Order: sequence, then C-alpha cells, then structure tokens
Amino acid sequence: MSKSRCVIVPIYKVTDLENNSYSLRLHISKGDAFEQIWSKREVLQSEMVWVEGAQKPFIPTIEDARAVGEMIGKLHRQSSTWQIPGSFERPACDGSRILQSLNMLKERANTGLLDAGDTELLLHAGERIINLMNSIERTTSNWGMIHADLIPNNLLFYEQEVRPIDFGACGFGYYLFDLGWTFSYIHPAFREQLLQSYSNYHLLPGNYIELLEGFFVAGQLETMNFWLGLPDSQEWLPEHIGRLASREIYAYVNNESFLFGGVPHWE
Repeated sequence: MSKSRCVIVPIYKVTDLENNSYSLRLHISKGDAFEQIWSKREVLQSEMVWVEGAQKPFIPTIEDARAVGEMIGKLHRQSSTWQIPGSFERPACDGSRILQSLNMLKERANTGLLDAGDTELLLHAGERIINLMNSIERTTSNWGMIHADLIPNNLLFYEQEVRPIDFGACGFGYYLFDLGWTFSYIHPAFREQLLQSYSNYHLLPGNYIELLEGFFVAGQLETMNFWLGLPDSQEWLPEHIGRLASREIYAYVNNESFLFGGVPHWE
C-alpha cells in the first residue's frame, strides 16, 4: 500500500452503452483521517487531469532523478507566475498541520503505543521546523501551489519525460516543502543530481541544504496526520518512526547534515 498523505480511495474504469470510458473515484474514508475539505466540489474539480506514461516503484537511476528534478523545477516555475482563479480552493501545507501531528504523536506515546524516546525526538524536531517555517517570509519565489505528494506512485515516466499525477493532496506551501517530501523517496546518492536539474528551472536559495533538511522533516511529520488515522498504522508506523528517529530526525536535532549521505530511513 502506498502511504501517501492523501486518503486512499478506489478508482474504477466505467464504460457506458455507447462505449465511452470514464474514471469513477469514490471518496470513502478507510479511517478517521479523511478531512472534509477533500470532498468539497471545488477541490475535486481542481484535480481531474489524466496523462500517459508508466509508473516505477522507485527512482532507480541518476537519469531518472534528473528527470524528476526537471519536472519539479518546471512545476514550481509555472506555479510562481500562475494567477490563481477566484473560485480555486486548496488547503495550506503549513505549521498548523505539523502541530496537529505532534499532538497526535503525544497522545499515542502517552498511551504506550509509540516509543517515548522516539516520540520526544520527533516533537523536538517538529517544534524546530514550525519555528523555521514561521520565520520564512512568503514570496512568489518560495511559496505557491505545490503538488505535495510527488512520490514514485504519483509519477508517470513517458519517453524522457516525467509527468505528475494525483493532485489530490495539492495545496499552497513552500516549494522546498514539495522537494523535501519527494526526497523521502529519493536515495541520498541521487539527490544532488536532482537538485542540479531542478535549479535549471527554479532558483534555489543560498541556504537550500539547511532548509531542505528541515522540510524533509516537515514532510514526514505533516503526513503523520494521515498515517496515524489509518486502521493498520499500529502495525508498521512505530517501526517507521523508530528508523526516522535513529537516522534523519536524530541528525536534524543534533545539527548534523544528512541530505546527501547516510542510510535512508527505508533501508
């Protein structure tokens, strides 16, 4: 199962009597993680786009990582100049959602469902990243419409091009938040090449390494809102949190850089 931050819903192909094909997507919650905004008509209408291509279970090569970086750079460049329609409504990926996750993590730890030491590290990291996000002035160069879930399951590879799909989690946020979440699925050995490709289309700030490491952590914590609401989360989430706490989160709270080295949390 893909543990994306958006609620997992079934999608069916429907063919009518005149042989016209349609996509039917049922928005039914599998747990208590389904937020009401995702079922609003305006939100649903903003994500109905389909493209050709094939998925890959992970990003296997440097060339693929470069292609992903190019796509994200173009996406952010377009977003930075996009005039938002008056009827367009999407949520914001900001510190308030991370704070929600921290409160949920505290509750789980207090009942013994999560390791207290691991949770304490996540809480420390979360408070730090909220302060960081609150300190960054929002400009058209660093804040706008982001996909917010650019992971392998939501990327289609078509010839030499990468195409994003499933904009169900998209909203307003920092562009580096988008990259930070993607890096959760990109091996450290490929990240520098991805950023080089990205920077050909959208400018990176001078302190991008420090910021990206913070937004990597932000992406992990923000998506806990969804993960903690899944019925089976207790079967796999404590182990995932343990790996994070011993690797990227530990490095972050101890001011040790991890973006381009070390063992990623999934290995």
